[in-house]
Amino acid sequence: MLSASASVVPLPSCGIATLASLSKTTGVVQLHQFAESLGHAVDARDSDTFNHSWEVAELSRMLAEALGLSPKQAETVHLAGHLHDIGKIGVPDAILKKQGALSTEEWSQMKRHPETGAAIIRPVEAFRGKGGIADMVLSHHERFDGTGYPHRLKGEQIPLGARIIAVADTISAMLQNRPYRRGTSFPAVVAEIRRCAGTQFDPEVVFALETIKGGVHRYLQRNSQEHQVEALA
Repeated sequence: MLSASASVVPLPSCGIATLASLSKTTGVVQLHQFAESLGHAVDARDSDTFNHSWEVAELSRMLAEALGLSPKQAETVHLAGHLHDIGKIGVPDAILKKQGALSTEEWSQMKRHPETGAAIIRPVEAFRGKGGIADMVLSHHERFDGTGYPHRLKGEQIPLGARIIAVADTISAMLQNRPYRRGTSFPAVVAEIRRCAGTQFDPEVVFALETIKGGVHRYLQRNSQEHQVEALA
């Protein structure tokens, strides 16, 4: 359980300098539009995950700001959130939309999507650099205790942006219906993330979520209502 007195100021970690320098890159608006488009391309493949990348991007920005990152740094994490699942373009529909549990081989293919995604975007110069956007995409399924994938990074070896996206991704994924399960409630999602602080998730990011969970919940409710209206239009 996290202490209410815990600091939300992010500790020194890889990626901060890269975020700051990227925020000054010319053409950042065009890069953002590019990232949004690619995120929509992934989400469009599956009606169950429609709007997922957009939601992860928005939640990532909220968490980054709660951690004390500058607006420009938070915007860069937001951009990476749009792109976090771009590697799923390389996952066959038979696996991506499977109704039941994945086989060992299918799960092995699914787990390659962070590496595929990083390889897709790394040719973009602005996305390169230690702890930058390509590294965030590569590392968003790493776990704080070092048992994640693809490289079993641990703690602050994981780019801060990836640690933020990991929490945002889990919030969105647990709330949404998937072929193999129904979505769960927001309080249950927060409780599960809290339980996994220090193992799956960075405790500092989890504490940041605790400080803004009311605002996060309101955003998710509003986003869900807007999505329903769009679906009926």
